[in-house]
Amino acid sequence: MDGAEQRQYPRFGLGLPVKLQFSDAGIEVGGELQDISRGGCFFKSTVKVDVDRKISIVFSLSRGKTCRATGHVIRTMAYKGFAVLFEDVNDSTFDFIRDLMVLPQDKRANFLTSVLNPEIQII
Repeated sequence: MDGAEQRQYPRFGLGLPVKLQFSDAGIEVGGELQDISRGGCFFKSTVKVDVDRKISIVFSLSRGKTCRATGHVIRTMAYKGFAVLFEDVNDSTFDFIRDLMVLPQDKRANFLTSVLNPEIQII
């Protein structure tokens, strides 16, 4: 492997604090949505999440839209986090990612203040 980028879509750094909800165990832990793309995302977390585990992502935008995506864990990095491949994404999520594409990294923090109550469920 030559280290070349293999992702189909560009990813956008977020650094968005989130709560990871483990529905089977009834616990919630802190994490960070490190980056996102049309194809998936990466969560920073010290919690072990198994490959193939189902993930549901929901967050509301101030303009009244709700972003939803479901997928599964495709890669884990011990004590660092896990990568999710999206299987189903609604149009508002694509709009959200498109809006991120036009913003430079230093402007994304202000844009992310429009994100309310991110909800990440690990099913």
